[in-house]
Amino acid sequence: MTKLTHPDTGYRYISSADTLTEFCQRARLAGSFAIDTEFVRRKTYFAKLGLVQLNVDGDTFIIDPLIDIDLSALWQLIADPDVVTVLHAGGEDIELFFHQSGGLKPRAVFDTQIAAGFIGMGSSLGYANLVEQLFDGVTLDKSQSRTDWLKRPLSDEQLAYAAADVSYLNTMYPWLSEQVTQAHVADIVTEESQLQVSKRTQTIPNHLLYLFVGNAWQLNQKQLQVMKTLAAWRLDKAISENMPLGFIFKDGVLLELSRKMPQSKSELYKIKDLAPMTRKYSGEAIIEQIASALAEDASNWPQTLQRLDDMPNYKTAFNGIKKAAQGLASMLSIDAALVTSRKQINDFLMYHWQFSADHRAELPRPDLQQGWRWRALEAELKEFI
Repeated sequence: MTKLTHPDTGYRYISSADTLTEFCQRARLAGSFAIDTEFVRRKTYFAKLGLVQLNVDGDTFIIDPLIDIDLSALWQLIADPDVVTVLHAGGEDIELFFHQSGGLKPRAVFDTQIAAGFIGMGSSLGYANLVEQLFDGVTLDKSQSRTDWLKRPLSDEQLAYAAADVSYLNTMYPWLSEQVTQAHVADIVTEESQLQVSKRTQTIPNHLLYLFVGNAWQLNQKQLQVMKTLAAWRLDKAISENMPLGFIFKDGVLLELSRKMPQSKSELYKIKDLAPMTRKYSGEAIIEQIASALAEDASNWPQTLQRLDDMPNYKTAFNGIKKAAQGLASMLSIDAALVTSRKQINDFLMYHWQFSADHRAELPRPDLQQGWRWRALEAELKEFI
C-alpha cells in the first residue's frame, strides 16, 4: 500500500470572528476541509463542545469555543453543499454540529472510516489504525484521550494531540477520495456518509418512542400505555434539564415501572434500580404521568407488540435478506457488514411487520430501504414485506 507524506502537525489559533471568516473563505476556495472536535458528554444529554480542530490546504487551526467567539460562520460552512466536510466516524460530531448550530445539517460529508471500509481496509476501522496503515512509522499518541476538554488551561501536549488528528485527516482525504473513485464506490461512500447525517439528526416522535424500548413486546396494552407516556416524559425531561436519559431511569427500570404501574410513593420506592435522585425529585411526576396514562380512554391505548423472533417466517426472511446482502457485498468486493448488520435486518422487518401504516408514516425508513441498498436489493427485499 502507498504510504502518504507526513503532514505538518503545527497549528494556529482562530480567536475572532474575522479570522474564522477568513478560514471559511479558504475552505470554500479549496472545496473541502477537515474537522475534528473534542467534547465532553458524561453528565449531559447534549455534548459540551471543548475544542474545534480544522485543516484546510494542509494548515491546521484550533478554535477554543469557551472564549467569546461566534461560530455561526463555521456552522454555515458545514451546511454548504458545495464544500466537503471531512470527518472520521463523524456520527457524534454531526449530532454536536446540529445542536450547536440550532439545526443546521452537514450537506456534503466524506467520512474516512466509511471510505476505508469500501476500499477493503476494514469496516469500522478506528482512526489510529487507519493512520498507521496510511503513514509510515506513525503511532498516534492516545495518552490525552481522557482529557477533560472543558478544563482550562489546556497543556501543549493536549493541544498537539488534538491538532495531529485533523492534520492527518486532511492529508488522507484526497488519497481516499481517489481510491473510492477507482473502486467505483464513490457515490456509495457519499450516500453512506450522508445517511449518517440523516440518522444523527432525525427525531422519533415522542409518542412512538415506546416502540424502540427493548422487551416492550412483553407488555399488555395497559402496560404499554404507561410505557408510551413515561418514555415521552423521560425524553422531554432529559432535554429540558440537559441530563442523560439513564440519569432519569434506564430502559430496564422503564419496563419495570410500566409493568407495576406504581400509584403511590410507597409503591414507587419498591421499583428496583430507580435512582435515589429520581425518587426524591421526580417521584411525584412519575406517579402523575402513570395516572394520566391510565386515565386515557382504553380505545386509544397502543396495540400489543410481538417478539420479532417469534413471528412466522422470521428465520426465512432474515436468512433471505442476509443472503441477498452477501451477494451484493460479493459483487462490490466489500465486507458484508458494510451492506447490512443483524440490527439493520431486524429494523427492516420490525418496520414492515410490527409497525402499523400510521406508525410508518411518522417514522424514518430503515437503512435497508434507503439509497444504494434499496436500489440494489429492492426486488429481493420486497419479497419479505
